[in-house]
Amino acid sequence: MPFTYPHFGSLTYVFEILLTELGRTDIMLPKEPSRKTSELGSRYSPEFVCTPFKLTLGTFIEMLELGADQLGIGGGNMYCRFGLYWPVQRLILEDLGYDFEFYPIPIFDKPLNLVKSLQAVGNNCTVWETIKAFRTTWIKTRYIELVDELHFKYRALELEPNQADRLVKKLHREIVEIKGLGNLRRLGKQIPEKFENTIEIDKEKRKNAIRIGVCGEIYVALEPVLNLDVHRKLNDLGVITTNCVSFGMLIDFGRKINPFIRLPYQKARKAAKPYIGQRCGGETQENIGDIILYKKKNWDGLVHLYPFTCMPEIITRSIAPEVSKKYDMPFLSLVIDEHTGETGYLTRLEAFVDLLRRKKEKMIG
Repeated sequence: MPFTYPHFGSLTYVFEILLTELGRTDIMLPKEPSRKTSELGSRYSPEFVCTPFKLTLGTFIEMLELGADQLGIGGGNMYCRFGLYWPVQRLILEDLGYDFEFYPIPIFDKPLNLVKSLQAVGNNCTVWETIKAFRTTWIKTRYIELVDELHFKYRALELEPNQADRLVKKLHREIVEIKGLGNLRRLGKQIPEKFENTIEIDKEKRKNAIRIGVCGEIYVALEPVLNLDVHRKLNDLGVITTNCVSFGMLIDFGRKINPFIRLPYQKARKAAKPYIGQRCGGETQENIGDIILYKKKNWDGLVHLYPFTCMPEIITRSIAPEVSKKYDMPFLSLVIDEHTGETGYLTRLEAFVDLLRRKKEKMIG
């Protein structure tokens, strides 16, 4: 019974890791979404539902047509409509005549309920085997995200085009396939060295490179097809980028339960408290806090991405100008949907980068 799930940028590997660790051998890796995927999802979705709903629905339709009959997606009581995508999508897919099983994974639920949900997905795993599989997954996620962080730095500075892309593809696959936590940790320590030793960079460009953080709704910020590959576009302009949002913050229980570690999202929520005291959905608190924190880290600006009709991120957009002005942190907010034009999108990014360069030159000179 082939099992599939939505495409999620480089984090697509994370779900492959989890399913493999749970003993599944019938994984159907999701296709990278295309315009056809978006059109399929939009055709059968409620008109004003958020864009990630449409793209994930389109992916499910394509994969069901290819033979999948088990679907997995995050779900449960979340600070976002994302947690309730699956029951609506199930109704739509059933109306379309598909025969399948849905496996929602309640990421924000009680740990025991999460374990039970993973057991249902796994191949007759015991509770302990399920916990071990999840632990391996969150540790590998740390290294997947480390590779992405270095990718967005070295790709902006590389002298030979596509060298970073080739290395990243190789490293992602190594992380997925490596066995044993000891071997995994050794590989993790080698990752920075592999970038440094493999990729020749423009050292002159590095001195005055613009640095921009990409924040916003997690799916839009992390899925390159949906955000029109914003990191590549900025890297091609010589800009070093980073993801402010992290999937690891949701599943890395090893760090979440460690009282001596304060994760970036926890710091961001605290920094945002004077402007938005409670969580209201999506990544609103984190985005507001990141304006303050990335200014303190001497980054040059933030690009905020959110799907059309996403109410929490509309709140971010309304609060951000005041915080941006107070902390002198440039903030560009871009709304994304299936109709977003690439030319206009790129023009706004180029204009933002030009403004940041002029500001930096003025401060230096």
